[in-house]
Amino acid sequence: MNNEKIREYLFFIGLLFLVYLPKGGFKIAGIPFTWGYLYLGFLFLLLITIILQKKTFFVQSKHLICYLATLPFVLYFSINLIFRGYSGSLGNLVAFYVSFAFLPLFFYLFLSPFLKKIEYGFIEKKIVQAVFLVSLYGVLLFIFKQVTGHYIEIPYVTVNADDLGTLEGKYNMRGSLYKLISTYNNGNIFGVCILMLFPIFHQKNTSKIKLMIVILALILTLSRTVWLGLLFYFILIYKDSIFRLIRIYALLGLILIVIGTFFMNRYFQYGSLSGFILDSKLGGRIEQIRQLSGLSFFGSQTFKFIEEIVYLSIFKQLGFVGILLFCLSFFMPVYIAITTKNNNYLYLIGCMLYLFVCCSDGCMLYIPTLVFFYFVSTMIFISKNRAEKQNVT
Repeated sequence: MNNEKIREYLFFIGLLFLVYLPKGGFKIAGIPFTWGYLYLGFLFLLLITIILQKKTFFVQSKHLICYLATLPFVLYFSINLIFRGYSGSLGNLVAFYVSFAFLPLFFYLFLSPFLKKIEYGFIEKKIVQAVFLVSLYGVLLFIFKQVTGHYIEIPYVTVNADDLGTLEGKYNMRGSLYKLISTYNNGNIFGVCILMLFPIFHQKNTSKIKLMIVILALILTLSRTVWLGLLFYFILIYKDSIFRLIRIYALLGLILIVIGTFFMNRYFQYGSLSGFILDSKLGGRIEQIRQLSGLSFFGSQTFKFIEEIVYLSIFKQLGFVGILLFCLSFFMPVYIAITTKNNNYLYLIGCMLYLFVCCSDGCMLYIPTLVFFYFVSTMIFISKNRAEKQNVT
């Protein structure tokens, strides 16, 4: 077996554990250990071993800059933690350092050279397959749940063994109607993650039926955040073709009306589709806004957790300094891509979609959201640079 095939198999295993089955695993002391994150740890050690054997370590300057941009925020948070304390759980604290310290290091520095050596057509094909299959399963599970009143739960595989029987308590209900959750155990997490890969799926998928199934899955998350993210995507893609955009959303609007007719008016606590969309409480987020006690340079609250409205939550707990360093960390890939050439536009759109939905609900510290974000951010700078290098040689 040649090295190319080995890399492809390793990539597919990553997709299996992180895209198909992201919640499979167990907990120790309340801290979730998923097969996907454990696999990332295995790859990390494997890549370090290979680097030590070859005694070479090459990283693109764009990836290096993206990684360096993440360090000030982590350092600032650590200093804030020392002087102001911490009021959250141990699991959330571990999630913070895994998400903001380990994942950028792993993706930008160690995994980027590995991804660069995989045939881009293979990556595209597997992403398209994964997005469709988890969406199809999500639609089927959604129907199964509404009909039977039960989820299909396989401990250690589709659900964390310690979360068995708790899916209904993971903010998955809209009245007596349940959100589409697929294997992500939560509708918002599924929607936010799939949105980041949706640009690749939308542009590379050739089946209109598959496209409609994926869009239906995103709609059935019953998440206004996901709906806005989908709208934002089509505005970005069809900004020069407004009439095509209108036709697309006329169709999506018709689907929503049908859903509203048969489900929402009967089952939703909002009483109607319009009441759901125009909810004055913003799905409970209005309380996050009201808790803002004023402007602060270093934050007005002891850090506990990153809430749904990511930017507001960071600002409340870490102040102006915190939000500026956070934006430096997360917006650097977009800035570099906009100011340089030979970048992958589809992954850039996926990155921008996530930064947009963070205005409403970023699911930031929930598995596997930031794995998706750092993957698309890393891929922004890979395929075209590789093609250019191959043309030169």
